[in-house]
Amino acid sequence: MRYETVWRWVMTLFAACSGLVGAAQCEIMNFEGFSDGLNGSVMFRPPSFSGSTSVFLGYTGRCENGFNCAQISSEQNHTPLGNRSLKVAWQFNGNARAWLRLTTYNTSYYPNPTISFTRRLSLWLYVPSSTPDFYLALGVRETASRAACGANGSASGAIEWVGATQGDTTRPPIGKRITQKDRWVQVVFDIPNEPVLPFAAGANGILDGRAGVLEHLAFTPVDPAQTRPYVVYLDDIRVLPNENDPANPPWIFGMHEPGGEFAAVAEGKRIWILFTEELGADPNNTTGRDYRPYREAGHGVIVRLNYGYHPNGTLPPSTLYAQFAQRVAQFVRHSQGAHIWIIGNETNLPAEWPGGESGEPITVARYVQVFRMCRDAIRSIPGHADDLVCAAPVGTYAPPFPQYNIPGFLDYWEQMLQAIGPEQDGFMLHAYTHGSDPNNIFSETRMQPPYDQVYLHFRVYRNLLSRIPPSLRHLPVFITETNQGEPWTNTNNGWIKNAYLEIHNWNQNPANQRIYGVCLYRWPQIDPYYIEGKWNTIQDWREAMRNEYRWRRDPVGDVNFDGCVDDADLLRLLFQFGGPGYTHCDLNWDGVIDDADLLQLLFNFGTGC
Repeated sequence: MRYETVWRWVMTLFAACSGLVGAAQCEIMNFEGFSDGLNGSVMFRPPSFSGSTSVFLGYTGRCENGFNCAQISSEQNHTPLGNRSLKVAWQFNGNARAWLRLTTYNTSYYPNPTISFTRRLSLWLYVPSSTPDFYLALGVRETASRAACGANGSASGAIEWVGATQGDTTRPPIGKRITQKDRWVQVVFDIPNEPVLPFAAGANGILDGRAGVLEHLAFTPVDPAQTRPYVVYLDDIRVLPNENDPANPPWIFGMHEPGGEFAAVAEGKRIWILFTEELGADPNNTTGRDYRPYREAGHGVIVRLNYGYHPNGTLPPSTLYAQFAQRVAQFVRHSQGAHIWIIGNETNLPAEWPGGESGEPITVARYVQVFRMCRDAIRSIPGHADDLVCAAPVGTYAPPFPQYNIPGFLDYWEQMLQAIGPEQDGFMLHAYTHGSDPNNIFSETRMQPPYDQVYLHFRVYRNLLSRIPPSLRHLPVFITETNQGEPWTNTNNGWIKNAYLEIHNWNQNPANQRIYGVCLYRWPQIDPYYIEGKWNTIQDWREAMRNEYRWRRDPVGDVNFDGCVDDADLLRLLFQFGGPGYTHCDLNWDGVIDDADLLQLLFNFGTGC
């Protein structure tokens, strides 16, 4: 197509554009990282599992002997760089009331996934031409879940049908008609604006609360008399983003504390910045901080909330936990421009306990108690209900302190995450090398027994990731501290370039939990580990930032993060054309939405679809 024709078409669309509805980003499942053939275990049960609809199926036996499957398959894939999806296969028996309830009830992996009732849910389907047409609706359970997006939100509560215009106790749900075959098709449920009908357990046709659970997908045949097999591949189930979401730079570069942003800007990048704040525990203290200048410049803001620093403790004595949670709420309420929070720091280390080693140890049980209090306090504040509230990173390489009931760092980390469960929104790690040799970044060397399974150098991040519960491995990860384990040597030896290359390579595998950012420790001259003024070290960082190392796996131009660069993305960009940047439509992240962004989108139009 000639450029002039494209431009005229673009302008016509722009003139017709009136507005677009968005929702916050959350990738729930892409079915990567599981073995082919795993049946009824990953998010969805086999078709025959639900007693509500098994009576409508022509076969309910083993998957390998017939059509009763919800299994991992490499036959089709929609995920960029991925190779798997979920193959669902069943047969109806000709009953005029037939439908299929494909439920997520207590599966082994990613059961009862939490979704927002105020946002849009997207999923992709591949339907072979041999499959008859069907209707699709959502079954959502009203659990009032407080879990993170995609985490287990419980299996108790009323179930409503979303997107169904017909359906009751005697009639199957009639949802969105699926007719396109032999291609990947995106289906979007704009949950707050879809019709809602009651299904079970006291449902009333009204969505109660802000969040609940994707309890099932409802498949209803257009022609119930069709009894030949139905085969549907599912992939990339996610919540779509909103233009009002915080500005999240697409790159993985970062710094512990502000001051070095100029180096990133000089390379055309924006970075993640870790701020650390000393709050105390006075609930009447209403001071906060304005992070908007950083956010409005396109940087990502992460804030660590501390009671104090050594020897006062990153958290207060347990007798002050309630007051500290109130102070946290006051600080968040009176701050602007931040939506990612960390509660405390390296709580397994005696240096971080109130009073030091002679004070009160922060055991796993104590930490879980104060974390939940702080998370509840933050998420109760208007405008912060969807904030990411994350547990403290552990002090990496720390030994156990059995006399204080403190296990070694990996066990402390795992016990903490297991105890908090789904009520956490992301993960913060610390990873270092022992020495400035740039090859240490890729080193496979392990520690001495009994820690001979633990990486001695930077790849310890892999040990930490391996302890995250499988049901939470869709959540974002940040490395908020990394250095050489000694003061920066003011050399451009490639250590920093290697560190970012390592994480970039890790992120290329869609089966790996995504790492959004790596913050070098640290910029200001507060302790011997500073970078400020060490121009050779800064040059190493600048050269690393000349690479396009991004945490986003979506194609360039996919401004609504649905995995496909299409007319919906084009319309959204055109509607914001000429406006301020550092939103999803600012594809080159230069602070303005202009023809450079439009050309990037047009160049990638059709990618991922």
